[in-house]
Amino acid sequence: MNSLWLLMFLVFIAGCADSHVEQTSGHETIVLKVAAAANLQYAMTEIESKFEESQPAISLEITYGSSGQFFSQLSQLAPYDIFFSADTNYPQKLVEQNLIAEADYFPYASGQIVLWVPEGSPLDLEASGLQILLDPSVKKIAIANPRLAPYGSAAVEAMQHFELYDQIKDKLVLGENISQTTHFVESKAADVGVLAFSQVCVPEQKNRGQYWKIPTDAYSPIIQAGGILKTTSHPEAARQFREFVLGSNGQKILFRFGYSIPEAN
Repeated sequence: MNSLWLLMFLVFIAGCADSHVEQTSGHETIVLKVAAAANLQYAMTEIESKFEESQPAISLEITYGSSGQFFSQLSQLAPYDIFFSADTNYPQKLVEQNLIAEADYFPYASGQIVLWVPEGSPLDLEASGLQILLDPSVKKIAIANPRLAPYGSAAVEAMQHFELYDQIKDKLVLGENISQTTHFVESKAADVGVLAFSQVCVPEQKNRGQYWKIPTDAYSPIIQAGGILKTTSHPEAARQFREFVLGSNGQKILFRFGYSIPEAN
């Protein structure tokens, strides 16, 4: 047994311990560990509730973060059962690393980016669009770290498309993920931010600011994909959850939270 397979075996054992089966009132419940991109938090909370209603023998334990950080952890065999990335690149790399089977890779949604300012901001996004970033009153611009978060790299791409990036790059403040980026703007640590559309179209955010959709031809399509880890000790439960997300119930929830349905589905 070479060192890689020995390490995979040891983490598989650890994964079995972490991704456990709970005994409650005489019934066994499988606890499925989910690594999900931060932009999914609002939609995934509802998906979690509906899925657990339909599958009472399976409980989800969801951790949110940047896709890049999850990729790094999963490459080191972190004990998750299923991964929902904010792009296709990271799960495809895990397929190449033989940590996700080709058949267990799946696209599930596509997203968009928006410019966003909190309620009370004097900035008129509708009138100026992305050119507002050149306004002298804009001192700080929040985006997700483009090295870790696909929504951050899309933000940089859009700024480059409009030939603004070189003029404003020194104003950028980087969140570890899209949720922290939202917090930077809400807390006024930044004057304006580039966020996921899914972050601003939920009821909790709709009346808390104004947004402007950045034209989708200004950046590469943001297709979000996932994969079931080979180290999971509950592959059938993980596949049941994947099928729920890809099914009509899951896709309706994602659509309502601002995502489009990828053509591959």
